[in-house]
Amino acid sequence: MEQIIEIAYANLFSPMILFFLLGIIAVLVNSDLKVPTAFYTGYTMIILFTIGIKGGMELRSVSFTDMLPSIGAAIMLSVLMLFISLVILRKLYKYDMENALAISAHYGSVSAVTFVAGLAFLDKIGVSYESYMSAILVIMEGPAIIIAIILYKISARKHQDKINNPHTSLGFVVKEAFFGKSIFLLLGGIFIGMTAHTDGLASIQPLFGDLFYGILCIFLLHMGMIATQSMKRLENFNPLSFTFAVILPLIGGTIGVLTASFIGLSTGGAMMFGVLTGSASYIAAPAAIEHAIPKANSGLYLGSALGITLPFNLILGIPLYYWIAVIL
Repeated sequence: MEQIIEIAYANLFSPMILFFLLGIIAVLVNSDLKVPTAFYTGYTMIILFTIGIKGGMELRSVSFTDMLPSIGAAIMLSVLMLFISLVILRKLYKYDMENALAISAHYGSVSAVTFVAGLAFLDKIGVSYESYMSAILVIMEGPAIIIAIILYKISARKHQDKINNPHTSLGFVVKEAFFGKSIFLLLGGIFIGMTAHTDGLASIQPLFGDLFYGILCIFLLHMGMIATQSMKRLENFNPLSFTFAVILPLIGGTIGVLTASFIGLSTGGAMMFGVLTGSASYIAAPAAIEHAIPKANSGLYLGSALGITLPFNLILGIPLYYWIAVIL
């Protein structure tokens, strides 16, 4: 236990965490600090492209057969977390079906920034991991979102709630879940990393490599601001109704590490499965859910995923999942 406390303490004072905390403080003290929308869009693209390109470069030397157990585990875990979240939110927290499905879609999907923070943590302590983890990130983004929206459509029809919104059509759902901005950029980055000439990749290294963690820190500053603003906008905020935002990552992280260890992944790979399964989406999922389940309260799913789960994972979750992977 002393080891995990030491690791968590060291992680707390990493630049990424400090930038996130600075964003929270900026909102709490009513600073006039703002990040232009165009700048936010630009560095989001750089972050997602960089993850994909790095993963694509590493996939060049990986056999698809070697990945199959991890691919199957990734899909299974994504769907499992959707239903675990749904049961807990409905039975224990008594959320209505729309909000429960919307929140569950976020916790069945994954966070790219938490993923990057996990990789940075492993690189810092010198622990290796399977090179195809970026591909696993992409695979886990979409399934839970699609299933959640399909369940919403079934539930709405059962209650004779006519859905005339074109954004709830199955075609739109599949498009948003698999070809929305974040997944498209990740897939595009993987394609470039796998197919581009090595000399060409070296020429873009300054932007999609050397500057990456600096850009990520600015992104986390912005995320800290958005998370705090989302929580402040919630009416009649009750902290106890948001405890699931810590419980679900602990469940997901533990299941992810156990599953990865069972299929024979390394300690680093098992930890990254825990990081992915214990994270919550706040880029891909909100884009799809906002249109497909319009009755859901965006403050609930953004406030929980971004305002509680993200900082929890950055500060405590990542070192905890690593500790679990080590003792297994």
